[in-house]
Amino acid sequence: MEHRIKKLELMLKNDRFANHNDIRLISVGKGEAKAELVVSEKHLNGVDIIQGGALFTLADFAFAAASNSHGRIAVASNASINFFKGVSSGTLTAVASEINSGKSLSCYSVEISDENGVKIAQFNGTAFLKAEY
Repeated sequence: MEHRIKKLELMLKNDRFANHNDIRLISVGKGEAKAELVVSEKHLNGVDIIQGGALFTLADFAFAAASNSHGRIAVASNASINFFKGVSSGTLTAVASEINSGKSLSCYSVEISDENGVKIAQFNGTAFLKAEY
């Protein structure tokens, strides 16, 4: 298991889009992961709140880490997000949790909250499971 997690961490460090957006992996375990984003000017939209795509990217990164934690390549086949609160600053944390995992599909829930524990968004994703990595 430890070898798989190390391999996964290396794969996630190679995620250029997450890196470009300053998203970092905090932790990953079997079927779960946590990622973080410190909101800056570049994450804000025209009305000075975090752009929805930045929130989606944060949640998607945590989802990717959790869904790939079983040693198989997992790619998104469906994803949706609900936005609850706009923020302009602070640290956001995305926590991904496995809901169910089968032979070829797995489902995850990702909650994004601010540093005070206020829920900012809720993401749900389904991953298609491919070959072992």
